[in-house]
Amino acid sequence: MFTITSLFAGMGGIDVGFAEDCVVHRESVDDEFIDHSKNANVKDFVVLKRLPFVVEMQNDIVPHARSLAEMNGWAHGYVVEDVKKLIEDDYAFPHSDVIVGGFPCQGFSTAGLRQGSTLYESFVEIVRRTTPKIFVAENVKGILSMNGVLDRIKADFAAVGYTVAHQLIKCEEFGIPQNRHRVIIIGLRADLAPDNLEDDWNIIKKNVRTCPVGKYLAHLDEPADSADPAQQMYCKNAPYNHWTSREINLTLPAPTIRANHNGSIEFRRLNGGVNNEPHLSERRLSVREASLIQTFPPNCKITNPWRPSYIAIGNAVPPLLGYIIADKVADILTKQI
Repeated sequence: MFTITSLFAGMGGIDVGFAEDCVVHRESVDDEFIDHSKNANVKDFVVLKRLPFVVEMQNDIVPHARSLAEMNGWAHGYVVEDVKKLIEDDYAFPHSDVIVGGFPCQGFSTAGLRQGSTLYESFVEIVRRTTPKIFVAENVKGILSMNGVLDRIKADFAAVGYTVAHQLIKCEEFGIPQNRHRVIIIGLRADLAPDNLEDDWNIIKKNVRTCPVGKYLAHLDEPADSADPAQQMYCKNAPYNHWTSREINLTLPAPTIRANHNGSIEFRRLNGGVNNEPHLSERRLSVREASLIQTFPPNCKITNPWRPSYIAIGNAVPPLLGYIIADKVADILTKQI
């Protein structure tokens, strides 16, 4: 088993992919990934084979995110604290085999890096101190268009002893039911990169398939009919706005689930009827629907208040993306080193 330190861990999305039971719709994955000895207990959902990782430590600054991870049994050595303060206090980070994390974009601008310390620099410093075999960092697509930012980040990781590469991942091409584009930065410790390391050692290329969002939501009752607290929770005070609202088309991948709108943008148009006459009604996505679109397990526990739960869901790395990345990292660690 390989050990993991998870930075900016949130409610544990990437960690579920690496080290927990990842539960997804069967149309999201090829059969080779499915653990047929386990039952997902939800129609058409499957449990994926466990990968050889165990989480040693997680860190985030948001207590509610840790609470969600704890409720679901995903919290392992979870420390709620500003990562910069941990570094200042000379916290004893474990020397894990892998460090993962989706560092926030604070400190970035479209003109480049702003003055002052940024959170990615904390990530670099922890890598420098603990020398993992591999690190994986996730960030938004916009980093590609920020003048010099990605090159600077890669150079800073290279300066502490890593061979670094990046890849743009379009989640809808990897079975995740949303149009979510993310940049994955992978670094392999330079002393572990042999001369014959394959040129595409960092390329994530398995499980290229699509799954419409309707597959993930088909088993759900409407909020008023559901006994699931997470399905009952949704934003009821955000009126439809032609300019900002986005409808979920069940035959396509959903729009990106984001944290910053707190559930007030995406909506579902629902068929209903009064006196046998069809009509259409609208509502925002429930917290459960958002978590499913992010590929969290269908039965994962999500609690009130709904707003910080929606934020935690939107901030997370989709567990299925975490799994796909983890599968590649396991391949590097077991076959190429």
